[in-house]
Amino acid sequence: MVLLHGFTNDWQVWRPVLPSLEQHFAVFAPTLPGHFGAAPWEETTPLSISAIAGRVERQLDTHGIAEAHFVGNSLGGWLSLELALRGRATSVTCLCPAGGWEPRSAEERAAYRYFWRTTRLALPLSRPLFPLLASQRWLRVIAMRDMVVHPARMEPSLALSTMKAAANCGVTRQMLATSKKQNLFGELGNIECRVTVATADGDRICKSPAYFSKLRRLLPDAEWIRLEGMGHLPMSDDPDQVAEVIRSGTRVVQRD
Repeated sequence: MVLLHGFTNDWQVWRPVLPSLEQHFAVFAPTLPGHFGAAPWEETTPLSISAIAGRVERQLDTHGIAEAHFVGNSLGGWLSLELALRGRATSVTCLCPAGGWEPRSAEERAAYRYFWRTTRLALPLSRPLFPLLASQRWLRVIAMRDMVVHPARMEPSLALSTMKAAANCGVTRQMLATSKKQNLFGELGNIECRVTVATADGDRICKSPAYFSKLRRLLPDAEWIRLEGMGHLPMSDDPDQVAEVIRSGTRVVQRD
């Protein structure tokens, strides 16, 4: 099983569900290229979803993974679908996937503004306070409220690693600049494996069904699930339920 995190995150966002998943699967949870802790993205190399997916394929090849169950959160959800198109996926489970909005829609603009505001303003100003924000429960509630519904439940070490990853993501400027000029998330072809899409009622980034309107059009056979009481990183809000959703998404569906 391959776990792909979202934009500005790193592999550690999967920590809450790893113990449960590793009981049933051999799990590979890489940090995406250009993100904190991974190989840097050369500024001379054009950034695109296709290019990122190509780099992930190289990571898979390096680890001898030809095909796997893919689970992706946010940007990782769309990347999982891209990799399914390349024949790498046995199944795909998307948790609060990015890119499901229509091009140049209000939802796309809102997502751009959120990441611009967070990465260009909030994170640089709060960077010296990261250890304090993560360690104090009431401050963690303020710092992580856009990511999870229950910040107080989040482990301080995970909150701190999430802040650090976002502040040190190497492709933030390039990704935002590219998305300002063009549609990062294009159309999808026919995906033959099972696809499960889980959205969260407490998601403060992908806030409404309109954020997934294009994805519903592109994935007419996908199974859609609503996660109650969870946010954009549902793995931290309810690890047991999310792990069960992931496991269920890997089961073979008999079709007529």
